[in-house]
Amino acid sequence: MDEDPASHNADPDVVQELLGSVRQPHTAVHGDFPSRSRAPPRKSSSRKTTASHGPPPNKRQRIEEQETIPQVSYRKVPSAIPPHPKVKPNRNQRRKQNHVLRMKEEAETFKADGLQAAALPATTTWWMGTNFPSYSAAQIRAAHASPYGIGRRLSGVTMVPYLNKATRFLDAQGRMLVYRSKITDNVRERMGDFLKEAKAFVKACSPMSEDDMAANRRGRHWFCIAGADRNNKTIPAFSNWHQDNEAQINHFFRPGTAFAFFNGLASSMAEVHFPGVAARYKTCREYIKIKYGITTPFGLFFNWCLNAPRPGVKRVHCDPHVDFKNIALGICIVFVYGVFNFREKAWLVIWEAGICLELPPGVFLLYPSSLFFHFNVDRVQVVTTADGERPTRENSEPLHRPSDVSEEDWEDGNGRGSVVWFNQASMFQTSETGYETLETARRKGHSGNADGKKFLSKDGVFPRC
Repeated sequence: MDEDPASHNADPDVVQELLGSVRQPHTAVHGDFPSRSRAPPRKSSSRKTTASHGPPPNKRQRIEEQETIPQVSYRKVPSAIPPHPKVKPNRNQRRKQNHVLRMKEEAETFKADGLQAAALPATTTWWMGTNFPSYSAAQIRAAHASPYGIGRRLSGVTMVPYLNKATRFLDAQGRMLVYRSKITDNVRERMGDFLKEAKAFVKACSPMSEDDMAANRRGRHWFCIAGADRNNKTIPAFSNWHQDNEAQINHFFRPGTAFAFFNGLASSMAEVHFPGVAARYKTCREYIKIKYGITTPFGLFFNWCLNAPRPGVKRVHCDPHVDFKNIALGICIVFVYGVFNFREKAWLVIWEAGICLELPPGVFLLYPSSLFFHFNVDRVQVVTTADGERPTRENSEPLHRPSDVSEEDWEDGNGRGSVVWFNQASMFQTSETGYETLETARRKGHSGNADGKKFLSKDGVFPRC
């Protein structure tokens, strides 16, 4: 991928009002003890926000060190339901429209005070995210590796348990940045098939090298990068791993498989909940297909990653990182699978948003991972649910240990895995400038920038709710 000159990619208690219930911020992780890190803590600074749609501040204040999670207050707002569209006589079209409206009606919506999509950390060219400050990242990773240090870093985080309904998170201007899906019956029905296929896929495919897995900032689990990109090359091409395992990929994504089912569901969710993102992805996909003859089996996405347990690493538990090479003004999709105690294990911290989400198996999470520092945390103690009530059988996903899962595996989160659909910025640099590289685009008179103003507008990639 082109070196983006703007990227520089070197490696008070606040009362939270949520769903009308005011509660005190609370560290949501057991082990709320002083950090064991040796380096002295630096002063934490809150980042500035701006409603401007112009070029973002260079590195978006990631130059400032941030060692405790920002305290962002949220309030529940009514879910904005668009007027019913004109229904076409086609029955399938009518069913799809009704499904879209039903999904939107069932979602709970939370609006942040102070968080601005336009102020999130992207490069000044708007192609990619930026990496987290190296000192702060090192401190947080050290705390994350300790059962005692991470609690203090998360003081003031807003806990968001899963209450058997979809959840939307908006910025201060009403743009949806994060969507957590409801687990539907068809997802539950296919989960068993997916677990079997995921194990078979790992067994059938060539693994990444031990060095690659050890160097993976996301964790030491088994992973793959399937699909195509233009990173460090002039013309888009499939990854080496994809080329080595193309037959296996085609086999597991053939129609009728659980892989194909969840793959189609992911792209459908993007179209329903982030139509502006889907439109941008379709335009890029068509350009790359016509010019280079490259298509992938991953719907709207060029890339797909399976994160799975392996010998010596019994579960997927992501370390603190930013997927900064992904397209900035877009989304990735995460799907969680496995059988484990999800009430206590592997919640997801989204740092700049100040939230920690419970992600049971079967949940899809849609968000711009290139703009957020994020990681999993364990031993989560939910003080209250989002509306002040504790989880009950009626408002929560059922929690029980199957007889074929040992108590140790259940409690330790063993067997947990995830799937990620994503797009890297390099493909859009080609499709949206019309040139193979940014260097060529600039030489021909193009600014070399993405149209941040367009993609952050009212009809842009993050829908107004």
